[in-house]
This record gives sequence, C-alpha cells and structure tokens, in this order.
Amino acid sequence: MAVYTNTYAPTPPPAELPRDIHLHTKPEEYDFNFIFPVKLLKSDKVVLKYKDKKLITGETQKPSLHAELYLEGVSKYPELFKWIPAFPAKTLEEALVFIEKHWRQPSNTLSYAIFTEPPGSTNKVESEDYVYAGSIAVAGCSEEQMMAEVGYVTVLPPFHRTHVHTHATGLLLHYILDLPSQGGLGLRRCQWLCNSLNEPSKSAALRMGFKHEGVQKAKRVLSVGKEGARRGRKGEGVKREECDVRDDWVSGLVWDEWEHGVKENVDGLMARKG
Repeated sequence: MAVYTNTYAPTPPPAELPRDIHLHTKPEEYDFNFIFPVKLLKSDKVVLKYKDKKLITGETQKPSLHAELYLEGVSKYPELFKWIPAFPAKTLEEALVFIEKHWRQPSNTLSYAIFTEPPGSTNKVESEDYVYAGSIAVAGCSEEQMMAEVGYVTVLPPFHRTHVHTHATGLLLHYILDLPSQGGLGLRRCQWLCNSLNEPSKSAALRMGFKHEGVQKAKRVLSVGKEGARRGRKGEGVKREECDVRDDWVSGLVWDEWEHGVKENVDGLMARKG
C-alpha cells in the first residue's frame, strides 16, 4: 500500500481586528501599506484623497472623517453593494474594520475617497469646499507583472450621470498607465473585472476604453445573499452549496492602446462640460 506524507494544516483565522482600528492613529503615522508611491490625484472637477480615517487639511485633525462619510453613503444607498462581494457596513466600527481588512492590509490595494462640487452647483466651487461623492480603488496591483485594476467603484446616486465617474476613473488610468516622467506608474496593463450580470459596470469600462477579453466561468464563490450567474453546486459532500457562483467579466487596457488613442479619448471625456 502506498504511503504519503501530507502535513498541511489550514491557516488559522486571523485575529479579530479592534473595532476602533486606526480611529485614533495620528495622520502622519497612518501607514497606507501600498506597493507603489501614494499620491493625491486631481482634475479640474474631482479630487481623489486617500481613504484613511482622517483628512489632513493643515488645520485641526478631524478623526474618522472619511470613515464616517463612507459609512453615511453606504448606509443611505446600500444598493451600491449589489455587485460587490462584501456587504455594506452598518456601524462606524464595521466601516473601520472593512477599510482595514479590504483596503489597507492588502498591499496591492489603495482606496481613494472621491470629492467634487455639490450636486447642482452652477458657480465655480473651490476644491476645499468639495463634498464626498463616493470611493474608487487601485486594486490587484503587481509590481512584478506591472499591472493594476480599477475596482471598488462606488459613486453615490446623487452623482450618477455626472462627471464624477469619468473623472475618477480617468485619474486612475493616468496614474496607472502614464509614464513615470508624466507622473504615472508606467505599468503595462490595467484591467476591469466585474460580475457578469453587472451591465452598468460593463458599459462604464467600455466607455473608458477597456476592451472586453472574455468571461471567466465560476471564478468566485459568493456569500449567501449575493447574486451570481450560477447557483451553488449540489451533491453529497459539496461545501457551500447554498452560495451562488460568480462569472467574472474581464476587460483590459494595455500601455500601447493607452498611448495610441485611448488616453486622448479619456482626456476628451474629462474635458466635456457637465
């Protein structure tokens, strides 16, 4: 009889995070833990600020500003999480833990808070008077493969069908694909992944110049209550059979496409009025 050695043991679950994680961390001591240089991104209509627990204004520290704004947005508009694998936070403590677990601990991810002029503004608004409009992240980054992903896009409903999504995404594309001499990272590829059922996300990606590359079937097992293209697998001994399975719609944009037409198109979209 063959004898095999297999000493594998499951990785123990991580220790529970403090409910006030980084709530009281001094701004200058907050570690973004990101593999690439962190920088402020701004256009003439949008400013992307790092999604931390405080906003550095040069004035009095304002604890929990971003976390509280984020919580207010997802609590008021929980439908924003329809296609995001996680569930929206319901308390400040849950928001702090979510930001830490999904956006700070993974060194391949950096989340930005989106700020812009208040809805319906007719006069010029200075950037210091901008209001919170949602969040967006650079995710799935790889220094070795020189690639990144635009992800966790959550624009609050009052800012839908405005300049916000276009400018926020455009700023990230410039950050990811522009040459270092132009202020970017000079990466080779930017990708956009979403649930295959998420039609608005697909349309947004194509509008910004991403090319559809295909569908990865049964890519992710979702949490109970999340909708996927497939129901869970049934059968004796099968785990998580109650969970839907997500097919990933995959699109990409590479540096030569960016330099030969897409960048010009994105800049044109960002220059439009309204």
